[in-house]
Amino acid sequence: METPIKTDVLVVGGGPVGLLVAHSLARQGVSSVVLEQHDKDTQAMYGRATTMFPRTLEMLDQLELLDDLNQVGYIGRNSVTYKDGKRVTTRGWHVVFQRMHGTFLDYCLSLRQKYSEGLIRAAYEKLGGQMYMCWKLDDFSIADSVNDDEYKVMSQVRCLSTNSSLTVKSKFIVGADGGHSLVRRLAKIPFEGDRSSFQWVRIDGRFTTNMPDADVGFASIESNSHGNVLWVQLDHGVKRIGFAMTKAMLAEYGDNLTEEQAKAEAVKAMEPFSLEIESVEWWTLYDIGQRVADSFYTNDRILLAGDACHTHSSGAAQGMNTGVHDAVNLGWKLGGVVKGWYQTDILRTYNDERHPAAQHLIELDKAFSTTISGEIPSTHKGLYADANELFTKLFDETIQFTIGLGIHYEHSIINKAPTTGMVPAGWRGPDALVYAPGSRLPTRLFHLTKNTGAWSIIVLAGQPHATRESLATCVEKLQECWNRFPHGMLRFITVVAQAAAEGDQMFGTPRIGNMYYDQDRAAHMAYSVSTMNGAVIVLRPDGVLAYATTLDDAESVQSFFTGFISM
Repeated sequence: METPIKTDVLVVGGGPVGLLVAHSLARQGVSSVVLEQHDKDTQAMYGRATTMFPRTLEMLDQLELLDDLNQVGYIGRNSVTYKDGKRVTTRGWHVVFQRMHGTFLDYCLSLRQKYSEGLIRAAYEKLGGQMYMCWKLDDFSIADSVNDDEYKVMSQVRCLSTNSSLTVKSKFIVGADGGHSLVRRLAKIPFEGDRSSFQWVRIDGRFTTNMPDADVGFASIESNSHGNVLWVQLDHGVKRIGFAMTKAMLAEYGDNLTEEQAKAEAVKAMEPFSLEIESVEWWTLYDIGQRVADSFYTNDRILLAGDACHTHSSGAAQGMNTGVHDAVNLGWKLGGVVKGWYQTDILRTYNDERHPAAQHLIELDKAFSTTISGEIPSTHKGLYADANELFTKLFDETIQFTIGLGIHYEHSIINKAPTTGMVPAGWRGPDALVYAPGSRLPTRLFHLTKNTGAWSIIVLAGQPHATRESLATCVEKLQECWNRFPHGMLRFITVVAQAAAEGDQMFGTPRIGNMYYDQDRAAHMAYSVSTMNGAVIVLRPDGVLAYATTLDDAESVQSFFTGFISM
């Protein structure tokens, strides 16, 4: 009999979400095995999720993946909209780019899933991760008690090429295995939702058109016959065109649309502009529906992420983005639990934070998918005569959620109301430029707070001549945290509101961790902190503000952590 494989976490599903969870765990020194039933090396999965918004890019950057992704993908910084061949400046995707404030990554990255998966997988394997390609989960169970401590998840897995079987013993199992998730079904987690009558076509290929500004990144055509037609620049010179199957098209083709018919309809969808199709690399016709799992965490050992726990249309390009948010939120929490840093209850915050976000997306998507299909939802009938006008209004009202910068979480054991500053707990901590000693070039706070599963304690020290006494006490209290809590759980940074050129005068300034200079006060201003008073900022590993307090109250940082860590 084969010897069982032992690993901390079994991840079922080798798409971007599953790989990101595994990659995050690997960065924390937590072992995992990823099962993927398809042969990704031969599977022509060029299409599916493509567009990544600013907050997603920030999180990938903090996982040190973005540089490689940017080398391959298309960086879009603009959009154009047309109706009846004329430019429409009051509607369209350009609102996305108008709202990208407060981030240094003010663009969208378009990269087909085949390539994003490949790059994340390479990074995971470089860290020693194990991916079992062409292996399938058959069943799993949770043991009440086993002899070898915490490895209570017993999974039966099978190689599809040889039909040989293995047992994988793990502490946790993560289902990132898509909308038909076997992990979710075996866990008996309900997956309720709605299925609409809408169907959309997506075609990736090499096209030429006389549409002006077709190369700016994104375009939309408000078509009278094909809904709101999508045009996106992708990687490697490939473009995507998307359109709705109207009632007339459904009556003509039913569910039997062929590739040639899809191409003919794509040409009509682009009217009055021309479209020449040189080649097609991927195309699909799919139904539009929305579903969300009752829970993303159950039985203390089972977790879901990505399409396994929520499905929706691609109308607002949320598939990849929402999955990345899931993976990043889950990764640091699960890694810390495995390492014994946190009480298991912290995993409940994954469900408490991501389930409402997914539910909100589902409700938005119902309206988006209806208007993109050229119809007006029943809740808005009589109020709008033009579906495109309603789409723009809904899009504008929810744009911060869509691009991710406005996604936030409620107060909890890991999100405590700050006593200073004006950034609420549960919201993304602002980025800013600071200077290292002796450097003429700035660096970003986000680059100093890479996501390795560690919390970042940023001491905004203000102007030392005004804060020196309280700063010294603060450093002493924080040093106690550093000594008391698990090694590697905390990283400390001191940021002084003074010019970097004056660094040789700063040897007497109390500090903890490395010191940086906020010479134009950008970091202090980003957190609404006076340079005459300073503050202590606590950022979660995913960059979300967890807590903030004054320099005089640094002992409260220790009590914040004692609310959920294992001592």
